[in-house]
Amino acid sequence: LHWSKRHTTWTAQKTPTNWEDLCEQASLRLAYTIKEEDIPSALYVNSDQTQVVYAQDSKLTWAKTGAKQVSTVGNDKKQAFTVMVSIANDGTMLPLQAIYQGYLKVSRPSPSAPNYENCMNTGFHFEYSNTKTYWSTHGTMHSIL
Repeated sequence: LHWSKRHTTWTAQKTPTNWEDLCEQASLRLAYTIKEEDIPSALYVNSDQTQVVYAQDSKLTWAKTGAKQVSTVGNDKKQAFTVMVSIANDGTMLPLQAIYQGYLKVSRPSPSAPNYENCMNTGFHFEYSNTKTYWSTHGTMHSIL
């Protein structure tokens, strides 16, 4: 068949050419707002979110040797959730927040799941996104604060 193992193809996100100016402008706006509005240090929170994939696929498949475009089935159906970590400017670490796709409480881990109680005792927050995605929303960000 003249097939060989090939990586799937996709386009990466591009960084704006003026990214340094954009970062500087954002920093100045932030500093101005914190000073002029007297925002307490504990209310200035930095958060980051990352995707946690249940089953990592390899993005590999079999295709004809020399093929330039290789498609696969299932790469668009990720089984994942989002973890958001946050720390306040005063050094307080907020609890980890895990966000799951769905509209109901059953979208989250079951209280009978292994280590569920340990997670609750350490302050984890399990949220459902109330959307078709597992990404953080305005509502989930409010619930962690």
